[in-house]
Amino acid sequence: MSIASNTFADTVYIRDTLYVPLRGGESSEHRILHRGLKSGTALERLEINDDTGYSRVRTNSGIEGWLQTQYLVEEPVASTQLDSISEQLETLQAQHQQTLLQLRESRDSQDEISETRDTLTAEKENLSQQLQRLKELSANVISIDEENKQMSENQKVLLQQIDELNADNDALSSDRAQDWFLRGAGTLLTGLLLGFWIARRIYHSRNTGGWA
Repeated sequence: MSIASNTFADTVYIRDTLYVPLRGGESSEHRILHRGLKSGTALERLEINDDTGYSRVRTNSGIEGWLQTQYLVEEPVASTQLDSISEQLETLQAQHQQTLLQLRESRDSQDEISETRDTLTAEKENLSQQLQRLKELSANVISIDEENKQMSENQKVLLQQIDELNADNDALSSDRAQDWFLRGAGTLLTGLLLGFWIARRIYHSRNTGGWA
């Protein structure tokens, strides 16, 4: 009897919900190396014997043995696929939640940027107004400084005029005092002369008998 054997390596899975024994040879009489490989277990297929209907496989733990090829499929069983899909769905949901969170954070960030931009715009406008007021105040300060200089010059002129007026007033007061002195002296002298004349007249009248 000829034996058809194909030697290669690919990945296969235990089909349906079964527990398949892993044996040391290509028959049910050979020693069991693993009492039950659950359906959905991934195995590395090393060899296929179409005549015996067995395939040589290796587990993830490194055990090599034979089991019936009819229990092997090239695609994961439905339960395994469902678990995988569920995991993928959970992953996608987590990614979706993360995306939503990032989007919310992005919107919050955009709102914050908008608020910051509005605040900066308001501050810029305020600073522009303050700068304009400072320019106006600076212009006023320059004008006031010029006015102060002019007032200082005018004050100097006025003080000089006051000094001149005081000097003229002092001179005028001196002239007036001298004039009043002369007038007073003249009046006193006139009074003395008049008194002397009257006294002499009285005396003369008494001596000549001119009065009763």
